[in-house]
Amino acid sequence: MSKMKFSLLDFGELTADQGWFLEASGAWTLSGGYPTKEVRHLQMLGAAIEHPKHGLILYEVGPVATWKEMWPAPVQQVFAVTKYGKENHLDNQLKKLGYSLSDVKGIIIGHMHLDHAGGIEHFRGTQVPIYAHEDEMKYAFYAVATKEDFGAYLPHYIDAAFNWKAIHGNEFEIFEGITLYKTPGHTPGLMAIQVDLKDAGTFILTSDTFFFKENYEGSAPGWLIRDMAGWRYSLQLIQNLQLRKNANVIFGHDIEVFKHFAAEKVYT
Repeated sequence: MSKMKFSLLDFGELTADQGWFLEASGAWTLSGGYPTKEVRHLQMLGAAIEHPKHGLILYEVGPVATWKEMWPAPVQQVFAVTKYGKENHLDNQLKKLGYSLSDVKGIIIGHMHLDHAGGIEHFRGTQVPIYAHEDEMKYAFYAVATKEDFGAYLPHYIDAAFNWKAIHGNEFEIFEGITLYKTPGHTPGLMAIQVDLKDAGTFILTSDTFFFKENYEGSAPGWLIRDMAGWRYSLQLIQNLQLRKNANVIFGHDIEVFKHFAAEKVYT
């Protein structure tokens, strides 16, 4: 059997206030007053995994290509898309690796926020299975239907026109060498992915469990962490996995970490 292949996908960049991602960044203090506000540039990323038995599997698909029309204006102001060209479209990212959309056999959504799941629009009306955690699917519908968390989740992809498949439980080996872990904190049903390669070893993609290296190494959450106890559990889980597997960890939006690992086009 041939080796599993792993490549990163570049879906462009966002820019936003750093406080969303690192708690207390830019906060007022009695002695220091108001510090200079810091902004942070965020990589939007995904992964293409060519499985020797199951074919091409994607982990996260970036935003919808028509984000200017689909994203609410307040979201565009707060989480500004500052780099996104045709080269960042999902179909073109796959083309660079020698694939096409028709090659995709399955999609795993780490969490269903608009910058991670919107790209499934390419698969509307197809039978390509789209996997998300049961808790994430339930919350995403609630968020849109009640409008209590509208904007982070959008109705254009929370739709029965897609072939949704629910993942249950806290740990699930979805394909040989590919394991999903429920890592709550940012959203209720967020899933990190572990990919075990023959030559390059283990990769763990955390999605937005951790936005940046600082969240992970400094145990520092941000304003966008809604469940702090859940996040602490997830931090301990991923750190333990990294230690046991000697894994490479790729965070949800860290540009420098992304650039480091994306320098290699294909891992096996």
